[in-house]
Amino acid sequence: MIRIRQTLLAAAVAIGSVGVAAAAELPPVIHFAGVGSGFGLPFGQNTFAVAQVKGVMEAEFAGTDVRLDWGYFTGTGPAINEALANGQADFAQYGSIPNIIGYANGLPTRILLSYGGTNIFAVARKDLPIQSIKDLRGRKIAVQKATIIHWALLKALQANGLTERDVTIVDLKNPDTFAALAAGSIDAAFGASYILPLRDQGIVKVIYSTKDGGAQATGFGAIVVTDSFQKRYPEATQRVVDGLVKAGRFIGEDENREEVLRIWAKSGVPYEIIAEDFAGKPLRAQTNPLIDDFYLAQFRDAIEFEKQQKLIRRDVDLTAWLEPRYLADALKRLDLENFWPHRSADGLRQSAAN
Repeated sequence: MIRIRQTLLAAAVAIGSVGVAAAAELPPVIHFAGVGSGFGLPFGQNTFAVAQVKGVMEAEFAGTDVRLDWGYFTGTGPAINEALANGQADFAQYGSIPNIIGYANGLPTRILLSYGGTNIFAVARKDLPIQSIKDLRGRKIAVQKATIIHWALLKALQANGLTERDVTIVDLKNPDTFAALAAGSIDAAFGASYILPLRDQGIVKVIYSTKDGGAQATGFGAIVVTDSFQKRYPEATQRVVDGLVKAGRFIGEDENREEVLRIWAKSGVPYEIIAEDFAGKPLRAQTNPLIDDFYLAQFRDAIEFEKQQKLIRRDVDLTAWLEPRYLADALKRLDLENFWPHRSADGLRQSAAN
């Protein structure tokens, strides 16, 4: 993990801030944990990256002594769960599968908002006669287990009449996956857009993408806070959510699209790949933070899926896990209740808030 520590600015910057009573108890430092792309660079994508670059959190805590600590983990979800458990992270942005595994095993987090969807790709070595998911029978496939990418792999196998017994799943982190594909020691891999540069290098070909499978096929996750933090520092929690909502608004405004894509390219994923990943869709839809019917349906499906796969041993009370009051307050005060579409459970219908 590579960390960036930033001392907060003395004045509000970038998108703006919301003043609060000086008597509110604030923490000396707030630790943020996000998923790194595996390129050894101190950046991820989605809302955290934009909030960091645009100085949103600095603005929210301007005039205080609070310090921000941004961390991006190449170990992705499992490493973030460990950081949350060890008190090394207060807020985290990562995929639903490790979200659920952590919570089901006693990790005391609360879901604050969604970070939007993640397109997932399957690639196979270019020298192999693999053209589709069905051709993966008997093949060695790399994925980091207990992640949203792992979920996408198993769902794709199911949809094509295969099970994990029909393939050999190799548990590898992103950098090791890149090396294994280049060395020819595995046949295929699943990943997000960070894996596409291998296609452009002539090492792999894309055989599957959730972009073609509709909204329900895409990866998804949550921005969470530790329960102890939000109970002790409710004002700080609200300021963080306010900042994330403002960052989400910036992402969703069409005139900022080019700047947002450039920010996400700081993760090490080439700009051209990120532009391809998000082509054809407004970023407002791709980074929807709402806890709406569609989001709840996705999480319930993932919980059942993990129980079937024996990734968790007990049920998860999703209602008890949610803490939507901070998001609802931010949306109302910032007049953004209708900025993002509210989606039906199947993701096919969208509407404004009532």
